Amino acid sequence: MDNPSLADRASSRVDDGRDIFDAPIRDALLRLGYLSEDQTARVAAHQAERGLDFDQAALELGFITTDDLDQARDQLINSMALQDVRRRAVSAELVVLSDPSSVRAESIRLLRTQIIAQHIRSGRRGLAFVSAVDGTGCSFLAANLAASLSQVGIKTLLIDANMRAPRIDQFFGLEPGAAGLSSFLSLQVARPERVVNANVLPSLSVMTAGPPVTRPQELLSGNRFRDGANMLLREYDLVIFDTPPSSTNADALTIGAAAGYALLVARRDHSYFSDVQTLVSQLAAARCPVIGSVLNEY
Repeated sequence: MDNPSLADRASSRVDDGRDIFDAPIRDALLRLGYLSEDQTARVAAHQAERGLDFDQAALELGFITTDDLDQARDQLINSMALQDVRRRAVSAELVVLSDPSSVRAESIRLLRTQIIAQHIRSGRRGLAFVSAVDGTGCSFLAANLAASLSQVGIKTLLIDANMRAPRIDQFFGLEPGAAGLSSFLSLQVARPERVVNANVLPSLSVMTAGPPVTRPQELLSGNRFRDGANMLLREYDLVIFDTPPSSTNADALTIGAAAGYALLVARRDHSYFSDVQTLVSQLAAARCPVIGSVLNEY
């Protein structure tokens, strides 16, 4: 099935949604860091002088690009869905929604830019978030990156593949233990999309870990997991897998091999360099290239 390009989808969203929100585009451009306060004042002056809309004045001055403007408009469109999101008791840890002006949220947006440029635009559709030890913030980064990607219209699926200690449901206010990955792997449902929570945010779907199971490694090691992952990789711009730490089991290696690529997460003053080195070597042996690493300082 032919899929429209990211650019085509972004263009259609802007055409359809140009006039449907009241929130000023100026604030969105400021939040995303595309305009400084000084530039904003200069745009306002140019706007008044030329009788232009704010966004057109910013473009005319060369302070923003059309891509910047598309992303700001997408964020405004996405904000219309936040009332429903809040009803589901979304965690405050989802900082790209709860505290979008924070340093942490800005760090996530920087990571998003790098992932789009270096990973998604290269045609890579899978990415496993892996860590050597517990407590690195792996789930935090996976959930926030997924939400951040959805804000710019990247069709994203977030899979909680940590069936030992799942957390993704908590970020999005989803029912713990509801049908999810383990349900598909244990043959309770026929196809993986049956246990996907579609449009948890605009452009973001989530598959939770599912009901507890006693032998997650056995389920992950079967062909059903790899085949299901391949099916989903064809349907999304990016599929993000959250994984358990590698120090206690081999789940992350199996998941990384199915995803095709891994992003390594470590925490300052918490992760040992030797453990990280070991994980990188193990992933290489599993034919899962590490595309980069994140040193979490929060």
